[in-house]
Amino acid sequence: MIVAFFLLCTVHSSEGYNWAWRKLPCDVNLSNTSVTLDCSERYLKKIPKNLIWNTTNLNLANNKIHNISKDAFWNLNNVTWIDLRRNQIEKCHEKDNGVFSRLTNLKTLLLDNNKISVLPKNLPAGLQWLSLNSNHIKSIEQSDFKGMTKLTVLKLNKNCYHNISAELTIQNETFQHLQLTELQLSKNGLHNVPFALPRTLHNLSLLLNRIDHVHESDLNHLTRLKVLDLSGNCPICFTTPFPCTSCQTNNNALQIHPNAFSKLSQLQDLRLSGNSLQSINSMWFQNLTNLKYLYLSFNSLISEFESGQFFSVLPQVEVVDISYNNPSERIYPRLKLSEGFSRLESLQTLHLEGYIFHKLSEDDLRPLFSLRNLSVLNLAVNFLQQVNLSVFRNFHNLSLISLIDNRLTFSSPIRRWEGQSKSGFKDDNQGDHREGPYIHTNEEFRHYPPFTKAECLATGPVLDLSRNNIYHVNPPLFTGAENITCLNLSSNFIVSYFNGTEFAHFPKLKYLDLSHNRIYMHSDSALSELKALEVLDLSHNQHYFEVAGVRNCLTFLENLQFLKVLNLSWNEINMLTNKTLQSDSLNELQFQGNRLDIMWKKQRGYQSLFKSLSNLTYLDISYNKLSEIPDDIFDYFPKTLRYISMSRNTLTDFAWEQLQSLPQLETLDLSKNKLRVVPRKLSKHTRSLKVLDLSHNQISKLRYSFLENVKSLQILNFANNKLKHLGASSFTTGSNHQLQILDLQRNPIHCTCNLLDFILWLEKSDTILPRLATDVLCDLPESKRGHPMVSLDFKNACINNSIAEILYILTSSVITLVMCTTIGIHVFYWDISYAYNFCMARFKSYYLKTNDCIYDAFVMYDTKDPMVAEWVLNHLRLELEDRGRHVRPLCLEERDWTPGIPIMDNLNLSVHRSRKTIFVLTEGFVHSGIFKMAAFLAQQRLLEEGVDVMVLVLLEPVLRQSRILNLRRCLCGHSVLEWPRNPAAEGWFWQSLRNAVRFESQGVQSKMFKNYFNG
Repeated sequence: MIVAFFLLCTVHSSEGYNWAWRKLPCDVNLSNTSVTLDCSERYLKKIPKNLIWNTTNLNLANNKIHNISKDAFWNLNNVTWIDLRRNQIEKCHEKDNGVFSRLTNLKTLLLDNNKISVLPKNLPAGLQWLSLNSNHIKSIEQSDFKGMTKLTVLKLNKNCYHNISAELTIQNETFQHLQLTELQLSKNGLHNVPFALPRTLHNLSLLLNRIDHVHESDLNHLTRLKVLDLSGNCPICFTTPFPCTSCQTNNNALQIHPNAFSKLSQLQDLRLSGNSLQSINSMWFQNLTNLKYLYLSFNSLISEFESGQFFSVLPQVEVVDISYNNPSERIYPRLKLSEGFSRLESLQTLHLEGYIFHKLSEDDLRPLFSLRNLSVLNLAVNFLQQVNLSVFRNFHNLSLISLIDNRLTFSSPIRRWEGQSKSGFKDDNQGDHREGPYIHTNEEFRHYPPFTKAECLATGPVLDLSRNNIYHVNPPLFTGAENITCLNLSSNFIVSYFNGTEFAHFPKLKYLDLSHNRIYMHSDSALSELKALEVLDLSHNQHYFEVAGVRNCLTFLENLQFLKVLNLSWNEINMLTNKTLQSDSLNELQFQGNRLDIMWKKQRGYQSLFKSLSNLTYLDISYNKLSEIPDDIFDYFPKTLRYISMSRNTLTDFAWEQLQSLPQLETLDLSKNKLRVVPRKLSKHTRSLKVLDLSHNQISKLRYSFLENVKSLQILNFANNKLKHLGASSFTTGSNHQLQILDLQRNPIHCTCNLLDFILWLEKSDTILPRLATDVLCDLPESKRGHPMVSLDFKNACINNSIAEILYILTSSVITLVMCTTIGIHVFYWDISYAYNFCMARFKSYYLKTNDCIYDAFVMYDTKDPMVAEWVLNHLRLELEDRGRHVRPLCLEERDWTPGIPIMDNLNLSVHRSRKTIFVLTEGFVHSGIFKMAAFLAQQRLLEEGVDVMVLVLLEPVLRQSRILNLRRCLCGHSVLEWPRNPAAEGWFWQSLRNAVRFESQGVQSKMFKNYFNG
């Protein structure tokens, strides 16, 4: 307590200590009395160093640890529980196997499923629980447990199991001096009950060994024994799913001395399944006055059950399993039970699978009618063809009737099969239907079979008819089941057209499972007789939903006034007669595995499918092949929704603003889609969301204000995305935030100094990042790829780097500025001055001047070249006069020159009456006299008026070596245009030409230029 108190004080007073925890590849859980490190499933190859010294529970299961070094737990003086199961440990330390010896407070050590061949030496004297199941230990000696006086639980199952001829060697008196209460030696090839077992044992498991005799002296000293498991020692080999050899005894059965259990007066659980027993000696149970659980399955005891002499000595037994006692698979016409069953006054559960009989009548179960405590009757896998359900009315307290995996049809009576042999019965369904173990020895079979749904059991009495041959629900044949509240008809062949009469004999039914059938729903009155129905499972009934032309209707839901849960999953629903589901009571709707991608297309009319489910809080529409959702679809969702799952679709975008239509939404699952972006500010769209799952998408960037002012969000999952850059501002929610878990596993994070803000936020935050030290890894830089993000020292590296970067930028800038200024003034003085004055002139001349010009531009071109003339008249004129904004027309020689006047006069007037002179240059035109004359006139305006009016349009590459043209390109680039070769650039050319025509350039002549050139 003192240590725990000190730890808690340290935790709350030190943020640095908390940051150190984040670097551990473990989850840290605190309580008032313990500190738990959960390092399971972290791909660890060795035990982490610098574990928290106050740790009390350490979980390292499901990793890849090969060896345990001598100092692996050097600082864990307070550890009491260590789990190293499912690793690859071969030995603890090559020189000193006492790796656990210094852990003086260790109470539990779990080393199951490793490759250990020798028990660890020098284990702590205070160890109480040691588990070494599924290893390679071949022998055990008394010295292995020397000094371990407090050991109470020892598990050594499955150490010599895979080699059928091997046997675990146990030295005599190995366990005699231990204070064990539980010893498990199952699956070790033992031929005898170990000698000199400790008298303190409460639980002894010898399951699936090769023990063929249980002598009188083997167990008589175990007077405190409560659980004894001898199952599977002499199995019937042709029925076992594993290699085995028959016992070399009389009838190949386990030989048990009549007084073998005579001293076990406290025994509560006896397991004798799978021992080829053909008879039961009532002497075995004579003194077992406290026996509650008796397992006798997988034997050959049908004749004993018919005589039942031994039942009279078992008045306290609560659970009896006598399943699969017909190894020859002989077909019996009916079930025969001894009257001795009526003496099992405390019996609560009877498992009777694999008897194999055709018909069940009232007389068959009569010995059980007087058992007032009997609540579970399991008659599965008996290939029953006929049963009258009214026979179960004679029971007082049945809560479960299991008839699964039979051949019941509940149709008109049929004659018994003919031509079948009474032995050697073969059938495709004869295999074990259970997913559990071969022998009914697990605690799940103590009362209810493990395949019965807990939700079904919670409603009340259960009738399980799943996996039969029922193809029609015939009401008269279901009489006698009026008290049933849960009916399971899944995995049959039901094709009934329900009209509201089929379940008339189930007035109290609350849970109905019709999954995995071929149900066809069309009538408005379907299931209307089930007034109390709360749960309806119609999943996996896709047959008639996929048939073209068949109309399916779900309007019957309006009649189910108490329906709370509806499962319509995996039906491939793409069309319904009713456009809307109607229910005022439904709370949960499972709709995954359908085709909302088709139903929500425009003009299909199914947008309001869920709108009238006024009380709906849970909606699952995953696996609906949605690549997009309608913009306003959430407006048609019930306002009461608290949970929505749209996972496992193909959504590339999500309209986050639609969340405003769901004011009570708390959980939104968008995982396993193809989303790329998140909203800029989540708080604008929802203020009720608590859980947001965006894992397994393609999100590469988070907005800076993503969580700004978000108060309700508690869990945010970004695992398996493409996030490269993380910023503190993206996860800063402001004051009073409640973000508890942030999952960033398996993202390609760039571990650069841009990550520093996030690291600083993480140090101060109490938000939990799952697997931060093992699965939040760097992708860049290359040298750090695969390294945990938190293992890098961003503080020292990036803070010092920032100071150096600032100083470098300042000094470099000053030096560069001084050098550039000096060189520029000395070498480029004229260019700089000219550029400055040119820019000033351009700025001042930006707006058009009003003068006496009557033309916007005079166009000079080669009128003798028809192609050039055609381009000017049909293209250039069209773009400058007919399109865009213009003030004055163009002046064209062929259109605007006055006839009879000399060319020079026309040319002079055209140049001086136009704001600009456009020269359309071709190879032949630049050598003509009229071009040179027009150029001189334009230059004369530059000298006289100080206005640059020349605009050169190069239709062909001309004057490439002209210095004047190149200088004009440099100083007045906007006035030199080239006809583009790419047609896509023609728009840009015409716009540039318009700008050149409108722009006024002022010539400059000042004293500065004169002084510069004159020296």
